[in-house]
Amino acid sequence: MTRCGVISALLWALCVLTGCGAERLQEEHGHDQATRGHDHAGHGRKGDRHDHDPGAGEQVVRISPEAVVRSGIRVAEAEAAPGAGGIEVPAEVQAEPDREAHVSSVVSGQLARVKVSIGDRVDAGQALAVLRSVALGEARAQAARARADVDVAEAKLRRQEGLAREGIGVERQLLEARAEWKRAQAELSAAERALEVYGRGGVGSEVTIKSPIAGRVVSRHATVGEVVAPGEVLFEVTDTSRVWVTGRVYQQDAGRVREGAAATLSLQAHPGRTFTGHLDYVAPAFDEHTRTLPVRMVLDNPDGALRPGSFGSLSIHSSPADGPSADPAGRSAEVVLAVTAEAVQRLGGRSVVFVPVDDDGGFRAVPVTVGGRARGRVYLRSGLGVGDRYVAEGGFVLKSELSRGELGHGHAH
Repeated sequence: MTRCGVISALLWALCVLTGCGAERLQEEHGHDQATRGHDHAGHGRKGDRHDHDPGAGEQVVRISPEAVVRSGIRVAEAEAAPGAGGIEVPAEVQAEPDREAHVSSVVSGQLARVKVSIGDRVDAGQALAVLRSVALGEARAQAARARADVDVAEAKLRRQEGLAREGIGVERQLLEARAEWKRAQAELSAAERALEVYGRGGVGSEVTIKSPIAGRVVSRHATVGEVVAPGEVLFEVTDTSRVWVTGRVYQQDAGRVREGAAATLSLQAHPGRTFTGHLDYVAPAFDEHTRTLPVRMVLDNPDGALRPGSFGSLSIHSSPADGPSADPAGRSAEVVLAVTAEAVQRLGGRSVVFVPVDDDGGFRAVPVTVGGRARGRVYLRSGLGVGDRYVAEGGFVLKSELSRGELGHGHAH
């Protein structure tokens, strides 16, 4: 065989071998694609209850059970949140003005006795302290003199009236006696009104300072022997069995609040606990200093958990005061779901929540529609159903694993 014939035979053999190899590679590639498509279809059947179309290509991440525990991944169930999607505003607990009293003396003097301490519970009219006052002693003496002058003037008038009936007395003397009696009555009335201002409790130069309301002594500025002036606050008594919760609504949200709207209070002092009620007051005008709209909710406080001065947030719902109700067409009000704020992750330009697909560390990213955020919760309008299990904590870890897997292999299974 010539040299050209040998070369031609070798080239033919090489082409045959190359073609067979390409065909085999194509066959293996096709088998791999079919297997991958079959796996995606299986995942899609598991996720039907999450309203997610598996045909678009699912995003599933799988980690070992040990890594699930080590990463702090926690699974919870999605809860219904009727009437959610309102607004959240800063709030403060305040004592009701009619249930708070600043007790002081209306006369200067020296404190002779103090009968209560901070924390004591008192009744309306209960004595708090006894004050000794020179001015009060003089006022009481003046009232006593005025009362005696009335008695003398009255006796003189009765005598002149008796003489007049017998025809012995003089008309002028009768008129003078009657005028003197009236002057004495006027002076007595003025003296008694002065004593009413000072208070009727006590005798002589002492006056008893009493609590005008029932409640608890929360402040005391009274010490035995101390000289006090009129108007100086000696005690503060507060009744916290019912309190005000005041919130401040920003201008852009003012049109979404109204009296009677349902509201939920969350306090920094009581994490995880909420207090529900309804707005009983929405201010007719904005505060000129803060440019916010004051709103108020009144709450009963039987256990004293709502302490005046506590700060938190007030979530005001857009639904009617009594919760979800039917519209004119008879349809129910919208019910959305509440999940933890950490559950919602951004992946590929959309919001997702991870849900478990099995008990071996498999999790799938489900697209969701966010309706609002309040009190550390996110409200979802679509994507999950009531009772669906989702990753409440550790979603960011799964997102990181999924993103790393996509960069390296297309999907991390």
